[in-house]
Amino acid sequence: MLARTRPSLADLYADVAAGWQAGIERLGYPAAYGALFAAAPPGAPGRVLDLGTGSGAFAEAALRAAGRPAEHLALLDTSREMLVAAEARLAGRAPITLHHAPVGTDALPEAGFDTVLAAHVIEHLGDPAGALRWCRARLAPGGRLYLAVSRPHWCTALLRWKWGHRAYRPQAVLALLKGAGFADARHIAFPAGPPSRTSAGYVAVRG
Repeated sequence: MLARTRPSLADLYADVAAGWQAGIERLGYPAAYGALFAAAPPGAPGRVLDLGTGSGAFAEAALRAAGRPAEHLALLDTSREMLVAAEARLAGRAPITLHHAPVGTDALPEAGFDTVLAAHVIEHLGDPAGALRWCRARLAPGGRLYLAVSRPHWCTALLRWKWGHRAYRPQAVLALLKGAGFADARHIAFPAGPPSRTSAGYVAVRG
């Protein structure tokens, strides 16, 4: 009997792309993202890179908090379907380029961005420390990285069964950020609902 092949992460996200935004809205994640950017130090997004953009909800929250369009918005995802959904959601907010590629691609310039966003991305990566170093290299000096990262909870354990991602306690994420060369790293707790139990926000600066 042949072993069942697990679908790739890109295939899993492609299958749910059409209903992804509605699902995360029911769970309160866009509101949690808004709370993260409201609590973080103010700053214009400038040139923005959104990793694992999904439906574009994290980037949308960042742009709303800034109160003005970004200079440029680069969206990266391994799912073409998610890229299409994010482009439609964020149309008119900034000039947009799409990158159908994984984190770590050489297609994005070093020091090319003022803001890097990554919501529920590093949990899926085999080398989160290396990914954070790659993010730092994409930032201009003084640029900011914003993260939303899964944290340990029984709900997160259930999600891992389907999505295969890890979960990190805040002190572990802060240590990873420090090790990757970021400064002024802060943990920002989500205020309520499922996001407060399953995830947390972070902001750090390329010194």
